[in-house]
Amino acid sequence: MDKKIWKERIKYFLLGIFVLGGLIFLTGAKQDVPLSYGRYQISAWGTPFGNNSGGCGAFVVDTATGETKVVYTVIYGKHEEISTLKNNLKKPFYSIE
Repeated sequence: MDKKIWKERIKYFLLGIFVLGGLIFLTGAKQDVPLSYGRYQISAWGTPFGNNSGGCGAFVVDTATGETKVVYTVIYGKHEEISTLKNNLKKPFYSIE
């Protein structure tokens, strides 16, 4: 190959490494900031009970006290058999029983 093509390839390769190094440097995270996920964590669950039925729901954990409260639970089956056992979706954490 021509010497000019090799010089051009090396130039663009080095330019790419320089740009990549700059991006890595500029997007680096500060290491002295502790991770914070918030006081309340939400989790969901779901399970089948057979071929045509199952259940699902959600609960919230207060990470400061360790208290867990069920926010939503529904059991479903055939279309006529859907039943909501608990629905506290619009309530504050302290008012959920």
